[in-house]
Amino acid sequence: MRFRKEERLCSRKLTDSLFNSGESQSLSAYPVRAVYMSVPAVDKASVKILVSVPKRHFKRAVKRNRIKRQLREAYRKNKQLLDKAMPNSGQTLLVAFIWLSDQLFSTEDVELRMKTILQRINEKS
Repeated sequence: MRFRKEERLCSRKLTDSLFNSGESQSLSAYPVRAVYMSVPAVDKASVKILVSVPKRHFKRAVKRNRIKRQLREAYRKNKQLLDKAMPNSGQTLLVAFIWLSDQLFSTEDVELRMKTILQRINEKS
């Protein structure tokens, strides 16, 4: 499975609605927090994601980029957990993954946390 361009949350309008509307929900599995909400279908992607690592925690871009790569790869490997939840329902699920810690974690730990978050989102959707 690939992580395609259509699956990336790039739209400023959708990002603002995700963070500024009172309809979004949040959950976390330390060190990752997920903010998510459903909107009417935007395009052919049933799930759109955004990955954020604050500069406040990691001053060097190399470390921020490493964490972003880990989060995207963990999502790519486990995205079928969310695709089952949104089968042609006419809705698009917007999800933002935000890094909370100021420490690096192993790729296995990040993937385990990502599985936990995706399963919990699937249960609540």
